Amino acid sequence: MKKSKNYLKFFISFLFALLIVNQIQAQEVSLKPYGIESGIIEYKYSGSQVGTGTMYFDEYGYRSAMKMDTKMNDQPQKGWVVSFKEYQYIFDPSKPDEGGMKMKNPMIEKLMNMEKPDFDKVIEDIYSKMGLKRAGTEKFLDKDCMVFKGDMGKVLTWNGILMLMDMNYSGIKTKQEATSIKINVPVDAKYFEIPKDIKFSEMPGFGM
Repeated sequence: MKKSKNYLKFFISFLFALLIVNQIQAQEVSLKPYGIESGIIEYKYSGSQVGTGTMYFDEYGYRSAMKMDTKMNDQPQKGWVVSFKEYQYIFDPSKPDEGGMKMKNPMIEKLMNMEKPDFDKVIEDIYSKMGLKRAGTEKFLDKDCMVFKGDMGKVLTWNGILMLMDMNYSGIKTKQEATSIKINVPVDAKYFEIPKDIKFSEMPGFGM
């Protein structure tokens, strides 16, 4: 159980780190995390963690919400990860009494205040902390994706959007892959609402 909890913390931090990298990459171009204005991406999880997920986003990714419905060791892992700019909120609306988590990345603010930000170096350093390095491109769902590889596995992104994450963390294998992509479609603002009945505890940002 302890290993599962540690993995969940890692998984959440990893998702947040991917958001950080995408936002940093976007600072140079009108502060747009994604290269697509809006979309709905459906995911499938396999390996130690099984289930499905759906990500909704608009404003070029400045607002995004991931709904997860998965199981690990027969333990349900349901909830939402709602992101807005540099903040990310993790919660399960069906369990308001358990509270939620909130994370902020001060690195984004630092980059925005730098006179001459070295984006390539920062991105490389962040992925390096996750043991991943740039490794060319690869086709996935007919999209030319950017590839990052390392001893723990690999990640594919397209226009800043996570397409595939195939990782092995301390013997726990999991795979998250996009199964359906709808882009530039209307997305209901209700998905980005932060519940007022949930108390959020702030966690240190990735890399802190």
